[in-house]
Amino acid sequence: MAKNRQREGRDGRRARGQKRDEARSEGRARRAAPNPAAAGGLRERDLPLAIVGVCGAVLTAMLLWRANSAAGLPYCGAGSGCDVVQTSAWSRFFGVPLAAWGLASYAVLVALALGVVRGARRWRYTALAASAGFGVSVYLTLVSATLIGALCTWCLVSLALFTLAFALSWRGRPSGPTARPHVSGLVAALLLAVAMHADALGWLSGQGAADPRLRAIAEHLAASGARFYGASWCSHCQQQKALFGAAADALPYVECSPHGRGAPRATACEMADIRNYPTWIVDGRRIERVLEPDALARLTAWDAAAAR
Repeated sequence: MAKNRQREGRDGRRARGQKRDEARSEGRARRAAPNPAAAGGLRERDLPLAIVGVCGAVLTAMLLWRANSAAGLPYCGAGSGCDVVQTSAWSRFFGVPLAAWGLASYAVLVALALGVVRGARRWRYTALAASAGFGVSVYLTLVSATLIGALCTWCLVSLALFTLAFALSWRGRPSGPTARPHVSGLVAALLLAVAMHADALGWLSGQGAADPRLRAIAEHLAASGARFYGASWCSHCQQQKALFGAAADALPYVECSPHGRGAPRATACEMADIRNYPTWIVDGRRIERVLEPDALARLTAWDAAAAR
């Protein structure tokens, strides 16, 4: 009997020891198992990034509303830096208001922050989108300060938001190479900047061959001594050129602001005492507004029959 009890005691201790060993092994296995959230590099939801994205979406929605209505926004009245930037050649990309592109970009950030895409892909897409938005914002700010010569308060707020999103996108990155999505985003921003610059300068307008009649009027204006004074940042000057389409390059155009809004003006514009853009001087007559091609043809006695 005593031997049986000893044997049972040993068996019980052995069983309890095996259970403890199994429990330790399970604990080690759980600790070693990959955490899906950590593997993805981001928490299930990124609340700070979502807040930044929502603020940016509200801001760009306000600017988009302002661009399509007669109402104004604070710090964006007529003649302000915001107004100059929002009506410049850089205010649209492929005919779509830049605010709409910005709204779409912030919406993507919000969707990513709320976990529409999960795992490692979400961190890569977030880093790519934030980097591209940051790079484009820097480019547009440089254009505003150097070429347009005016700064938009709300655009600077958007730059700050994209800068914050860019900084937040570095958090929780997975192990291994971490800079690739950010580099790819900045390269994408560079390519977008080149395309936006070409579009603003009219290189991507795709107007094709110039209308023979409009080109004949433009060449006649130049031959008659008429002058069209304008500035690169002047939206009405862009409208004037658009009326001539591809024939605009034949207009007797004088650029008054070759170095941006805040820089000294061209000597020819100072000598002609140009105060508003666009300004036409036709046969000694000064006209400070956009003119239809037919109106210019009449002012310079253009003969359509003789031009054929």
